[in-house]
Amino acid sequence: MQLKTTHFIFSVFFLVVSLDVSAQTLLTGTVRDAKTNEPLLGVSVIIDELKKGSITDSEGKYSITVPHEKYTVLFSSISHKALKKKVRCNKQKVVLNARLQPTSVQMEEVVVIAKSEAREIQEQAIPVSVITVDEIQGSVTNVSDLLTKIAGVKIRSAGGVGSASRISVRGLEGKRVAFFIDGIPLNDQSDFVSFNEIPLDIIERIEIYKGIVPAKFGSSAIGGAVNIVTVELPPKYIDISYSRLSYNTHDAKGILKRNIQDKGLIFGLGAFYTYSDNNYSFVSPYNPDLTITRDHDVYIKKVIGGSLKAKKWWFDEVAFDLIAISTKQEIQGITHNIQEAENLSNAYVLANDIKKQDFLAKGLDFNFTTVYAYTIFRFRDKAMQSYNWDGTTYEPVTDFGGEIGLDANDSYNRKHTFTQKTNFNYIINENSAVNLNTVYNFAHGIPEDTLKDKSIGYKTNFESTMHSLATGLNYEVNFFNHNLTNSATVKFYYYGINTTLVDVAGLVEKKSHDLNKYDYGFSNAIRYRFTPEFLIKASYGYDVRLPAESELLGDGFLTLPSGDLEPERNSNLNIGFMYDRTDRYNKRLQLELNVFYMKLDNMIRFVGGLLQSNYENFGEMRTIGVDVDIKYDLTSFLYLYANTTYQDLRDTREYDVGSTVKKNPTKGDRIPNRPYLFSNAGFELHEQNLFGGSRQESKFFFENSFVEEYFYDFEQTKREKRRIPRSSVFNMGLEHSFRDKNVVIGFQVNNLFDEDVITIFNRPMPGRTMGMKFRYIIK
Repeated sequence: MQLKTTHFIFSVFFLVVSLDVSAQTLLTGTVRDAKTNEPLLGVSVIIDELKKGSITDSEGKYSITVPHEKYTVLFSSISHKALKKKVRCNKQKVVLNARLQPTSVQMEEVVVIAKSEAREIQEQAIPVSVITVDEIQGSVTNVSDLLTKIAGVKIRSAGGVGSASRISVRGLEGKRVAFFIDGIPLNDQSDFVSFNEIPLDIIERIEIYKGIVPAKFGSSAIGGAVNIVTVELPPKYIDISYSRLSYNTHDAKGILKRNIQDKGLIFGLGAFYTYSDNNYSFVSPYNPDLTITRDHDVYIKKVIGGSLKAKKWWFDEVAFDLIAISTKQEIQGITHNIQEAENLSNAYVLANDIKKQDFLAKGLDFNFTTVYAYTIFRFRDKAMQSYNWDGTTYEPVTDFGGEIGLDANDSYNRKHTFTQKTNFNYIINENSAVNLNTVYNFAHGIPEDTLKDKSIGYKTNFESTMHSLATGLNYEVNFFNHNLTNSATVKFYYYGINTTLVDVAGLVEKKSHDLNKYDYGFSNAIRYRFTPEFLIKASYGYDVRLPAESELLGDGFLTLPSGDLEPERNSNLNIGFMYDRTDRYNKRLQLELNVFYMKLDNMIRFVGGLLQSNYENFGEMRTIGVDVDIKYDLTSFLYLYANTTYQDLRDTREYDVGSTVKKNPTKGDRIPNRPYLFSNAGFELHEQNLFGGSRQESKFFFENSFVEEYFYDFEQTKREKRRIPRSSVFNMGLEHSFRDKNVVIGFQVNNLFDEDVITIFNRPMPGRTMGMKFRYIIK
C-alpha cells in the first residue's frame, strides 16, 4: 500500500515536470576593479529577488542560472563599494559585467551591506544561533540531526522515524521550549506536527533562541525557542526529492510553484510522504540476555497542501494555505511486547497571512496571521491478548482487551484549534523601533472513548475549552552608529480553561471546573560592538510558563487533574562574546563563547503512582553553564566546526515535595535525564567542478557527536546505577550537485561504527543507518 502511494505522488509530479513552466537564463559576467581594471576574486554576486548568488573566481567571473524575469543584482566586496545593477533576463544567456570602486575609509559600511540575514540575527543582543540553508541543502538527515549540532542544544528521540523527540536547550525541555514555523507557534496546542516532520527542502534557516524568547513570538516558553523559517521560492519552481534509508524507510516530497505576473497571483502545491518499518534490533536495557526486534513500529505520514498568494491587492501580500495531514503509528514496547496498539491522526489546517508595510503610517509594518485546525486523534488498544518477548501470550489488561496500562482504549478525540497572531513593528527613526505582538489561542477538545468507559464503568473524559493570550512589547534603541544596542521587553500572559471532571472511583458526581490565571515577564538585552568583528552581549530575563492543558486537567482517570499548579518561573542571565571575520576571499572565522545562569522555580514534573499519576510543582532547579562554538573556513574548500557545552543542573530544594519539614535527600544532586557535557565537531570539503565540466559542486563531510555519561533517575545509594552510558557517534556523507544545485545526489551514514546508543529514559536507539537522496529542481 505504501509503495502505491509513493508511485502516485511521483506520477503526479513527474507529469507536472513535463510541462514547460519556465525558461532559463545563464546570467554571467566579469567583475573588475574600476581603477586598475584587474579582475576581482571573492566578490559576492546576489540576486535580490531570489536570495541566491555566486562568488567570483580568480578571473573575476561568475555565473548564475535564473528564470526569465527582471532582477536586481548586488555586487559586494569587503575592499570595494557595493554596487546594484538592474538586468532583464529574457534570453538563453545574458552578460552583466561590473566595475567596483575601491574604498578603504568606507570598509565598515561595505561589510554591513554585505551581511546576510542569518548573521544579523546571530549578532542580536539576545543569545541565538542560526543554521543556514547552506547547511541544510542536499542533506538526507532531518531537523533533529541539524539542531543537535548546535552548542547548548541536544535532541533525544524515543526510537526511530516518527518517534517522539525532546529538544533540550541548556537543559530545559518539553513545553519549556517553544516551536515555531515562520513565527507561528505550533507546540502549545497544535500537537499534530513535530519539528522532525518539516521537510528540509523548504527550510531557509533555523533560528535557535537560548533562554530569552523574543516578544515577537508571543510565547510563554522559558527555556528558549526554535523558529523554522521557510524559503521564499522563485516565481516558477518545481522541486522533487526521494530518500531511501535503512529499515525500509522511504521519504518522497514534491513542490510546485507558479505565478501569473500580470495578476500578481502565485499558486503553490506540495505533497510529502514518509514510510518506515523501524524494525531495528537492540539488547534490552532491562535484560542483557534478551535481544529485541521492533516488529510493530510502522510509521506512515502523508501530507498534501496548496497555497494561493496575491501581491497586487491593497496589502503587500495576502496568502491562503490549506493542508491535510494523515498519520499512522504502530506502538512498540520496551519492557513487554506490544503487537496491536496504534495511534492514528488526521489534521486539516487553513491559514491566512496578511502583510503590509507602511500600514496607516510611514514606518509601521503590519502582519496579521490566522490559523484554524481541525484534528482527529485515535488511540486503539483493544487486543484480546497480550504478548511476551518469548512468544507466549497471556490475558489482556481488562475483559474488554488492551495491552497498555490498566484499560482498553478506542478513543476518538476531536479538537478545534484557532490561533490569531497580530504584529506591529514601528521604526521610529534609524536608531530605534517598537514591536508589539499579540497571540491568541483557542482550543475546544471533544474526547470520546466508549470502550474505555465500558472498561472503567463510567464516563471519564468530557469536552473542554481553553483560551490563552500572550502579549509582548519590545523597544530597541541604538547608539554610537549602531555599535551599542539595547533591547527591552515586557510580556503579559493569560490562560483560562473550562471542563468537567469526575473522581477516580466515580463516587462523586461530575462537576464543572473553571480556571483562570495570568502572569508577566520581562527581559533586557544589551550588545556592544568594539570593532566590526568583535562584540560582547549580555542579557537578563524573568519569564513564566503557564501550565499546559494536559498538565492542569489530566485525563480524568489515570492522570489526576492538578488545578493548583503554579506557573513555572525562570530567571536567566547570559554573557556572550562573539568574533566574526570574513576576509576578501569570503573565508569566515567565527568564535562564540557564552556563560549562562538559570534559576527555575515551581518546576512542573510528571509523577507516577501505584494507581494514579499527576503533575506537581517539583520545586527549584539551578543551572550554571558555558558553551563554546568555533566555525572556520581553513581554505576555500575546507570548512571546520566544533562546539562544547557544559551545563550543571542541580536540585536546590531544601525540603521534599509537599513537605516543610522533611529534608530533601537529593539536594545538590544533578537533575536526571539531562546530559551535562556534550560536544560536536566535524569538517566539510567542498569544491566546484571537481570532476570537470561546469556548474557542479561536490561535498564530503565527517562529524562526531559526543555525550558524557549521565543519570536517567536520581541515585539514592552508591549501589544504584541509573545511568545512560557515554556515547561517541560518527557520521559521514557525500553530495554532488549539477546545474547550479538543480540536481543533487546525496549519500549519508549515521553512527558509522555501529555504537550502542541509549537516550531518553533509557531507550535504545537504532545502530548504523544509511540513506541516499535524489533531488531535482526546475526554476
